[in-house]
Amino acid sequence: MNKKLIVNIEKITYTSKKSQTINSFEDIKKDIELLPKALKIFERINIERFLIDGNEFTIQLNDEMVYLDNKFVNISSKIDIVSNQVVLDLYSIYLKDINLLLLGKVKIDYFNEKVNYFGKYKKDDITGNLKIDATKSLMNFYLDSESFKSLKFIKDYIDLDKDAEAWMYDNVKGDITLKEFYGSYDLKNNKVLMKTLNGKASISNAKISFHKDVEALDVKQVDINYDNDELSFNLIEPKYKKTAMDGSNVIIHNLTSLNKGEVEINIKAKTTLNKDIHQILKAFKLNIPITQKSGITNANLKLIVPYLSSKKMITKGEFEIKNALIAINDFEFTSKEGKILVDNNIVNIKNTGFKYQKMIDAIVNLKLNTKTLQANGNAKIKSLYISSEDEILNIKNIETPLKLDFNNTVSVKLDKLKTNVLVKDLVYINIDDLSLLYPYSKLLKDNSLKGGALNLSIKDENNLTFKGKVSGLNYPISNDSKSITSLSLNGFIKNGDFEISSSDNLIKIEKSKNQTIKIKLKNIDINLKDEGSSSLNEFPKIDIDLENSNLILKDDTYSLKNAKVKLNPKIIYFDASVKNLDLPLKKDGKLVEELELKGSYTKEKTEIYTYNNDLNLILKDDDISVDLNGYDILYNTDLNEGTNSYKNFNLTAKKSRIIMNDKYKFLSDALEIRLREKSKFLHLQYKQSDITFKENSENGIDIFASDVKSEFINAIFDKKILNDGNYMLLAKGDINNLDGKVIIENSKVEDLAILNNLLLFIHTSPALINPLLAVPSVVGMATNGGFNLSGYKIINGNIEFNYSKEKENLKIKKLVTVGNGIDFDGQGDIDLSKMTLQSKIKMIFLKDYSKIVGAIPIVNYVLLGDNNRVETQVDVFGPLNNPKISTNLTKDTFSVPVNIAKRLLQSPAKLLDFLNGQDNIDNQEPINKPKE
Repeated sequence: MNKKLIVNIEKITYTSKKSQTINSFEDIKKDIELLPKALKIFERINIERFLIDGNEFTIQLNDEMVYLDNKFVNISSKIDIVSNQVVLDLYSIYLKDINLLLLGKVKIDYFNEKVNYFGKYKKDDITGNLKIDATKSLMNFYLDSESFKSLKFIKDYIDLDKDAEAWMYDNVKGDITLKEFYGSYDLKNNKVLMKTLNGKASISNAKISFHKDVEALDVKQVDINYDNDELSFNLIEPKYKKTAMDGSNVIIHNLTSLNKGEVEINIKAKTTLNKDIHQILKAFKLNIPITQKSGITNANLKLIVPYLSSKKMITKGEFEIKNALIAINDFEFTSKEGKILVDNNIVNIKNTGFKYQKMIDAIVNLKLNTKTLQANGNAKIKSLYISSEDEILNIKNIETPLKLDFNNTVSVKLDKLKTNVLVKDLVYINIDDLSLLYPYSKLLKDNSLKGGALNLSIKDENNLTFKGKVSGLNYPISNDSKSITSLSLNGFIKNGDFEISSSDNLIKIEKSKNQTIKIKLKNIDINLKDEGSSSLNEFPKIDIDLENSNLILKDDTYSLKNAKVKLNPKIIYFDASVKNLDLPLKKDGKLVEELELKGSYTKEKTEIYTYNNDLNLILKDDDISVDLNGYDILYNTDLNEGTNSYKNFNLTAKKSRIIMNDKYKFLSDALEIRLREKSKFLHLQYKQSDITFKENSENGIDIFASDVKSEFINAIFDKKILNDGNYMLLAKGDINNLDGKVIIENSKVEDLAILNNLLLFIHTSPALINPLLAVPSVVGMATNGGFNLSGYKIINGNIEFNYSKEKENLKIKKLVTVGNGIDFDGQGDIDLSKMTLQSKIKMIFLKDYSKIVGAIPIVNYVLLGDNNRVETQVDVFGPLNNPKISTNLTKDTFSVPVNIAKRLLQSPAKLLDFLNGQDNIDNQEPINKPKE
């Protein structure tokens, strides 16, 4: 009975009513269960074909070895049976359905119903060590591997979500090494117990793809860990293109749970927030409109992608930037430091520095919605500085609400300053209210730009253009007599040069680097009349070109055809063609309406000259000095009285005339006029004529004119009134009581309405006189040229007068003339307001006859009377230009015989006086002497 059976079978078929074997795990399990029984019964078994339940076996078994081959498994091994244990020293076990080859030792403990395996395995291209501890119901395994390429074989044993599978089998590629992997297998239910699985692996020279739309990362090594249904990928020296991403990893939570499973992608980088990073972010639909071109960024981004599409992806991130050059579209700025926090589609920009060239330095806090690409927040502006050569804007330490729009372009709103910034190809700044920037702008203050709106286009701090409207101007300029307080303008600033033009091109301002500002004005007036109207303490250094403009200096306005003006801090120089002049001057008989002038202006003094120096004008404080050569000076007594605003007026002139009221012309070779607030002085010289007028502070007037010739007087009245002669005038008093005297020598009056009427009257009167008396008188007048219808010759004469401006009266207190043939002796009043005359004049005539008779004692008395003359009185009255005359000449003529008879009766007494020497002819007054 101790003998065992020896079986040699070529073919045997067996059909079992039990279920069939479906895989190699079940098959090897059954084989191991049957092996002890077979070894007890059989000494040796050799079955070439054993058909059982659809499986075909080849079996070789003896005490030293076993060989088994069927469609699931191939076993070739030495056998060592010890007590209740069978040890298989495997040549190989090959599980055909899973392509697994095992090389090692199997220890079968039938008493404890355990199986242990120690050895190697090979699965496809994977080789490694394997340890198995199995009971009847459970198998524990532990394995490692040498390098291999893919984990896809696990798909046959584990069902995973497509995202998890992508990370397990597709997203990670490289040389995989399984450091350890262990777990348990339920032999009863033929399934892996997932919770027991634990493992570690590494992948060298890996390629990892975070997303199908993103290039794979190059990773030196990936450390993979699986524990408690969590699979993690730790990346060693990962690089995305050239961007290092050290510290990045991927974790798959709840790997095997469809409902709870999610992929966590952690991206870390100490690099710029460049386009490579943006490609990854955009693949996960995260759009941060900021690109970093230089500097340092500590980037931490977490993306959690759930298996279920019904769940939203979670995005968390933190970007710390330092010394960064950042671009928003084409707009670049620097940031010393800042923090960007990502919370799904909301990006919080925290305490981030913002510095644009030398213009803007601010700390920004913003909340950006990556879906709408709009942001709200605030900015603390440490400095907003814009300048060319001069400071334009300097804002410090203000806070303002901030709104940004990153759709296509970058739009920034500074609500506190009512300013919008648009970043496209250039930086466009729209300032709605300049008054909000006025406190921060030296340019606005210096130029009194208190309000308005301005649009700027900035390429950089040295290259910008602008357009807008400014108001609150306080410049001494006007147009159509209206001060220009607002202006529409446009211009540019480029590398120290700038140009500003008004929209109507009437004003243009230019400046080249290190050069004087140039201003061109057309139809614009400059008013320097009121120094107090300008806030400027001194003039800026500016060159001004004027066309068709007015220059107003104090009370004087100069209409400029064209002019060049150079403003310096303390003085203004100008060179101008002046038109439309309203000067009381004539040149060559024509009003002076245009002049070519040059000069200078300070706040204390103005000097103006013509090019040939025939007119010089100096205005200094309250003084005005004029020097003329060859000009006629026009003076209107009605207009000029009281119009002079200067306290001191000085005029010197050569070869210049004074034309009064466009009618009376005063010739002069040299003229000097000094007008003071309380005194006046005039000195005129023409040939030998010398005239002086003085008025003192007490309104006392003193006039002296000597050696005045008829030429001078005729020129005054623009007609030949006098011929030859010499004249003297003396006057003293005040304007309302001026007494004067005119002395005449050897003059002939040729054209005077009063004398004409008198002379005509005298020529018609002798017919009424006794012919005996008339004949010698007429003969004397004809032979001596005393008077005729063409004039009246005055040997000598004087006129005493009193003038009152207040009464508008000229009183002729005494008028005496001695002429050949007739003398005048009279007085009268001239009403200057009506230009009428009332006078009584005695005419003394028949002078030749009187001379003859007057030489005969007694006879002269009988015929001529006490005064030894023949006379009559006339009344002259009416308009000065054509006075009327009434006379008593006829009455006097008829009374002559009566008077002669009367004197005849008195003549004996006169004769006695003569004889006694009491009536000496030598004591008689000359007949032709003017009466005092």
